[in-house]
Amino acid sequence: MHGVTPLPLGLAGPPGRPQLSPAQIRALTGDYRRRLTECVPWSPAMKWRRELNLQGATYGIRELFPTVGASLDPVHALGHGLYVDSPGGSFRYCVRVQPRGRPLLTWWGSQVGTVIFDAPVGIPALFQARPGYARDDPERWNEHPWMSLTPAEYLTLRPGTRMARGHTVVAGLGLAHQLIEVSRRLQVKRVTLVELSQELVDWLMPVVKPHLRKPVEVVVGDAYDIIPQLRADIALVDIFPGYGNAQRKIDELAARSPRIKKFWGWGSSEMSGRKLRSR
Repeated sequence: MHGVTPLPLGLAGPPGRPQLSPAQIRALTGDYRRRLTECVPWSPAMKWRRELNLQGATYGIRELFPTVGASLDPVHALGHGLYVDSPGGSFRYCVRVQPRGRPLLTWWGSQVGTVIFDAPVGIPALFQARPGYARDDPERWNEHPWMSLTPAEYLTLRPGTRMARGHTVVAGLGLAHQLIEVSRRLQVKRVTLVELSQELVDWLMPVVKPHLRKPVEVVVGDAYDIIPQLRADIALVDIFPGYGNAQRKIDELAARSPRIKKFWGWGSSEMSGRKLRSR
């Protein structure tokens, strides 16, 4: 993979869609080659930019299952040693290979950009199974990950993490990145996790625990029902199926939660244009 610079995804396009001219393809390919010469070390503290060019060797990730190998294979076709399934079969952890030079989407509010790496990197991902499918059915897994630790995830979760203090509620376990980072903040004295899936909690929390700096109280249930019963300084809510357009849901939840002083929702502040309180 190191010796190949793939064309940006979608340059040629499938039949029936508008095609780029040879000159356009040459221009875009030249642009990505330029970007590969301008890669800088990754830092979780770096600012979002429409164009991020990163050194793959510096993209340090926290792997919950370090023995799992990285792969380009589709999630349903992964072989032995390339995934770990939850005991009930509802979730699959794997590490996806992001090839050298291939653009990966990033976003910040309504802005969209791309990141490229100058070397292949492994990106942990969590997939959720579709209900009603047999375990050996290749259609069982959703095509897109439920969560993956891409630069976009790191950068868009960071504003909420920086707001954490006192008693912080984290809604949504995912791959536990935000939970772990919140537990490491000196300003945080107490952490409560609210997660809908008992299976996910039973499976991941034992491997997450060594990374936590503070004890975490776990409450299993629907965040929309549980959070209004809690008292806390802030609630960080990441339970939405997609990024953005969640401000209305956050406002409704806040109105029903008078004992939670502040709320932050993944993508809500950036999408609404409100000033981030973490800055």
